[in-house]
Amino acid sequence: MRLVSTLLFIFFIGIASTSYSQKFIKRSSEMPVSFLEMQSQFDAWRKTVDLKKEKGWKYFKRYEMDMQYHTDAKGNPGDPALYINSITKAAAEKETNFGNRFAAISWTPFGPNVLPGNLTGYMENGIGRINCIAFHPTNPSTYFIGVAQGGMWKTTNNGATWTPLTDNLPITRITDIEIDPSNPDVMYISVCDFKYIGIGLFLNGRKRNTHYGLGVYKTIDGGLTWAPTGLSFQLTDGDASLIAKTIVHPTNSNRLVACGVSGMYTSNDAGVTWTKKLDSLFWDMVRVPGQPNVLYAASGWVLNANVGNAAIYKSNDFGDTWTMCNTGFPSTGVIQRTKLAVAPSDTNFVYALTVDVSSGMEGLYRTADAGATWTNVNPGLNLLDYNDGLGSGGQGNYDLALEINANDKELIYTGGINVWVSNDGALTFNPSMHWTLSYGPTIHGDIHFIKQQPNTGNIFVCSDGGLYRAANIDGVSWNDINLGSTWTTQWANLCSGLQVSSFYRLSSSHNSTNRVVAGAQDNATFYYDGSNWNTIFGGDGMDNCLDPNNNDVVVGSSQYGNFYYSIDNGISNNGWSPNVNGELGEWTTPVIPDYTNPGTYYVGFENVVKTTDNGQNWTAISSFPPGSFANNEISALAVSTSNPNVIYAAKRVRYEYSITGSLYRTTNGGSTWTDVTAGIPDSLYYTSVNVNETNSNTAYISMAGFSAGNKIFSTNNLGASWQNISYNLPNIPVNCVKNIPNSGKLIAATDIGIYVLDSGSTVWALQSNGLPNVIVSDIDFNTTLNKVYISTFGRGIWEADLSVLSGITKNDDIQISATLFPTINNGNFNIELNENQATLEVIDICGRSVFNTTLQGKQTHGLSLNLSSGKYFARLRSNGKSGVKSFIVE
Repeated sequence: MRLVSTLLFIFFIGIASTSYSQKFIKRSSEMPVSFLEMQSQFDAWRKTVDLKKEKGWKYFKRYEMDMQYHTDAKGNPGDPALYINSITKAAAEKETNFGNRFAAISWTPFGPNVLPGNLTGYMENGIGRINCIAFHPTNPSTYFIGVAQGGMWKTTNNGATWTPLTDNLPITRITDIEIDPSNPDVMYISVCDFKYIGIGLFLNGRKRNTHYGLGVYKTIDGGLTWAPTGLSFQLTDGDASLIAKTIVHPTNSNRLVACGVSGMYTSNDAGVTWTKKLDSLFWDMVRVPGQPNVLYAASGWVLNANVGNAAIYKSNDFGDTWTMCNTGFPSTGVIQRTKLAVAPSDTNFVYALTVDVSSGMEGLYRTADAGATWTNVNPGLNLLDYNDGLGSGGQGNYDLALEINANDKELIYTGGINVWVSNDGALTFNPSMHWTLSYGPTIHGDIHFIKQQPNTGNIFVCSDGGLYRAANIDGVSWNDINLGSTWTTQWANLCSGLQVSSFYRLSSSHNSTNRVVAGAQDNATFYYDGSNWNTIFGGDGMDNCLDPNNNDVVVGSSQYGNFYYSIDNGISNNGWSPNVNGELGEWTTPVIPDYTNPGTYYVGFENVVKTTDNGQNWTAISSFPPGSFANNEISALAVSTSNPNVIYAAKRVRYEYSITGSLYRTTNGGSTWTDVTAGIPDSLYYTSVNVNETNSNTAYISMAGFSAGNKIFSTNNLGASWQNISYNLPNIPVNCVKNIPNSGKLIAATDIGIYVLDSGSTVWALQSNGLPNVIVSDIDFNTTLNKVYISTFGRGIWEADLSVLSGITKNDDIQISATLFPTINNGNFNIELNENQATLEVIDICGRSVFNTTLQGKQTHGLSLNLSSGKYFARLRSNGKSGVKSFIVE
């Protein structure tokens, strides 16, 4: 158990920095590098380079952003049991609240409801990261995918529509799906995100790297309900909770094998009990086609933790005993991760793609005698490189895929940042796509899984952008590409119908156009112009805003405060240059408009800068005291709508430099500033500040971290004193707090959903009905359209009626009296209405309205709708009352 305790209690870079770990993170001893030391080293390196010209660093910053949101009040890891206990309780509360009844305050999807059009100009569009795919054994139109933060989804029509199956699990990150070949209604899933092995969830925050798991879960009804198996973990088990792969014996459903960070396990009773067979860190496992009992597994070593051992094992008795293959792998110091694939046409051939200490390709090994001997058939290229394979490094600890064509043992597909193809048994390779659009149409880069469907021969690719299908994957030489050729593989993009995007921030138009903009992890900025979705700008989409007076103006940003300003609905953009002093910006650098003064915007770097002419000219309006060793960036900004001279700027805590957080306020538009930190915690990360819409003396601040009772504070005297209004909020990060317009209520976005505080109350009420159990990252209102929008990290954008959210205190007074049954149907269902009249709208999983009608009379109304399989939301409205109920069409 030394491995488990090491991974659990010591933080290390893992894949976030091993891509280019020698550039900015260095170990001075055999001990792992601490989180605070990593931050210091990166900050020092960052000041010596132009980040726009560097690669491989963004994974560290995503990791760091995640980490700092989940510290205690000292920059150390919080107890992850707090997280899982809170979300389990919230999930149970949502499940038991309503049954078949319509919930008044309930959320429905807003979008993106299609794969957006692409206006970025340089990268292929995507929806979100897909980790894996599994195929129904007899129906080729039915398959399942595992999403990084968005759960498990099912299609029964070859990807035309999708249904989420795990919205009610405590966490919705999926690494592996295994279907019982003898009974496809029985499935096993690995509930975790194995892609970030080696990164501490304890400290995570903006949620990409929220990766710890709960072990293996099982369904016996095709995914309608799930239960933990005997191989279960808690988040307190850390990386030990990560299970990479489960395999069901093809002729004996009681026999299972599973492997992961904490070892190799077997079960002989369909998952009720498990026995550990090997105590090592495993990355991968495969079964040999046609040989039910023969398995191969790959163990690994993690550089910055200096734990594990690289090897390949073979079992001839379905995991009961294992023999280490004679691969010649050094146990440590050379190979980190290994990906395996068996050639179905000749099972004597097994390939192993290995990752080196820089997350580039170490080698590509092959056995032609069923594992007895192994040869490195390295083709002389780094297949994990960003470009033509001639560079070093890569992201192999994060994205790595390998597949052998079912009919040709010489035809090999590999995935890293790009997809490569070999037709000669790995002696030579050619690329089949590039992560940019520089060489023609392509797919989204960062490849996590490549799998050929047995029944059709189609090849599926899972990437950071989504899911793609091709009948054949063709390679094109780099020489031909450089001479003007383009890629020849014909890809089908299967992302439409999946609501799985991970958003940092969102903004609405605040007018009747219903425009919405949101910054997405890995997938640029999503923009809805009131009619169509497009991706605009580029990079990781971050903070943003929309001009309510000019419907063609869009403001967006990418990491570290690279801002864009478009005057033509995102078709083109002019790069803003607000950083007049060359200061550091936060990973998500805040921008806010002054809605009372068109053309006026504020941006927070280390100081606040302001423009009054739409960004043509910028002026610094603060000069906050510099730190002794480093300055802390502004993480949140707020300007009063009733008195724009009142502005707040929250500066983040920097544990690595022993710099506390601080909150500044000005009442004269920035001429002078006052430190108003006294009365609020200064050792937690400030996530948002909000000034009351009608009273500029009143403001609210929210904070991340695991510090019990320190979540939200309010002031009624411009920060002269503060009141702790955290009350009963669970001990989890609060990502945003805002005053609900015209109500006196507050709304908070947390890692486990939405909470609302009534005026005068001391109880925050969970108001997450309709939402999956997902992280909510931001909130915005459109009073003109009576809407409140929320962005989630893994399940897109959702909306609710603002009047309901801000309405009558007693839920029963605004809840429509109706029930829907059965909630699982074929498009035929009943609504028992206890109102004289109500309008009915049916919305699909991506927010598209697919049916509208008016129901007359207090009676049971039978509906017969021609709906594709998927999840839907029925929304009723009647005389100021409303309600939503979800149902599934099979």
